[in-house]
Amino acid sequence: MSFLAKLSRSPRLMTFAACGAIMATIPINPAFAAPTDPSSYQNSCRNIDVSGATLTAQCRRTDGTFNNNTSILIRGIYNDNGVLRYTSNATAASSYAASCRNIGVSGATLTAECRRTDGTFNNNTSILIRGIYNDNGVLRYS
Repeated sequence: MSFLAKLSRSPRLMTFAACGAIMATIPINPAFAAPTDPSSYQNSCRNIDVSGATLTAQCRRTDGTFNNNTSILIRGIYNDNGVLRYTSNATAASSYAASCRNIGVSGATLTAECRRTDGTFNNNTSILIRGIYNDNGVLRYS
């Protein structure tokens, strides 16, 4: 008896085969594990600044007051020959600050001038900071 004939006579095998076919169509990209949610902290925080890989801000609490001292380490960003990029490890410490200068932030966009492998600087590189939100006045990762 052929496999298809056996499959059609067994509801469990048919269900298993159907689930396998559905799962095979779902794209999986294990090399990209960085947070993918857009950051939302910029919507309820002010005086947003960055020093190296540390993001600081004053963030609104649920009672309307501001927490004047919250900060978080930006994770997973590195300098790739003058261009800011995400690593494949979402929890990795960012390393861009060691080879970039004039680091700044505008909303959720990190900007910098980063050294290329030839020693020159790329004067215009930026990346969206992902996965950070305001949790009652405290910056956190989602």
